[in-house]
Amino acid sequence: MADNRSYASMKKLRNIRSAGTAALLTALLMTAGCMSSAVANKPPVSAGVDFFAMNTYMTITCYGPDAKAAADAGEAAVYELEKTESRMISTSEISRINANSGKGPVTVSQETFDIIADAVQYAEKTQGAFDITIAPVMDIWGFGDGNYKVPTDAQIQAALPLVNWKEIKLDAANLTVELPVAGMQLDLGGIGKGFASDKVQKIMKGCNVTAALINLGGNVAVFGPKTDGSLWKIGIADPNAPDPNAADAFLGVLTGTDISVITSGGYERFFVQGGKTYIHIMDPATGKPAESDLLSVSIVTPNGMQGDCLSTALFVMGKDKAMTYWRDHKDFSCILVTTSGEVFASQDLKDKFALVDTKTAYTLQFFS
Repeated sequence: MADNRSYASMKKLRNIRSAGTAALLTALLMTAGCMSSAVANKPPVSAGVDFFAMNTYMTITCYGPDAKAAADAGEAAVYELEKTESRMISTSEISRINANSGKGPVTVSQETFDIIADAVQYAEKTQGAFDITIAPVMDIWGFGDGNYKVPTDAQIQAALPLVNWKEIKLDAANLTVELPVAGMQLDLGGIGKGFASDKVQKIMKGCNVTAALINLGGNVAVFGPKTDGSLWKIGIADPNAPDPNAADAFLGVLTGTDISVITSGGYERFFVQGGKTYIHIMDPATGKPAESDLLSVSIVTPNGMQGDCLSTALFVMGKDKAMTYWRDHKDFSCILVTTSGEVFASQDLKDKFALVDTKTAYTLQFFS
């Protein structure tokens, strides 16, 4: 089991959260930073930035001679990506695609084309459980603008035909994207932060940085060794806690490095109407909040974009299909928390993940 005595030193990294947005994971940095051999006898050089982007609070902490420049470059990259990929920014490339739905193809940058092409691949792999054309459904429930409401069945049935990743037309030779049906809309909210995390990591590794912790609104990535030889600790939030975003509301602790950890949970963003709770994770097949037997899904992978997509998709699938998906692919690890208090972790995490010893209401099983 995890040692609670270590948590006090971890808490120096504050929890990153944003009201109304997903922020499930709290990354925990143990006492020592990392440094290059050139400064082995000096305190580790560290620098960090805290900023607001993609509708959530983010932090980047770097260790090494170029720590300040690397952190600043990472922040700038996130802002630049938001400018091109957010559908909430009218001048973005995604907004141009959406505005032109039903009218013809739109020329985009290589980066935007690649993100959309990858999203289509994940939609195909998950048989549509992940779908970036979900925007019309998100909007009728109010999760686009925060004006929450329960739509009528007629509104849901009108929006559903607009949700179909198979309709996206991609032309790699001309770098064009087309939504052929008027009213179709793209939303990269389920993949954008994962892509941003991968991009920031690439920047870090191109600098003279020995280690970094990147938390983009709960989308956590760590890399590099620590000076004391220990690995990073990443806390997985307890979805049943009164405030799962609180700094000490940990379900368990994952140990590792050179990984991204992304979690999706129904409690991250929701509203209550008529005594019923409606979560923000939509099932593309029904146009309604996913009726899952899972409270949260955490994906552990070197690929942040993969983790972002699969955390949503596996939540929509539910426990049994999620476990089957892992067995069929095994190119990622996962932690599934069920509504009945069971925690299922993929077998490859057996020596890396443990419940916090105070979480006696949960049982942990490793599956293969």
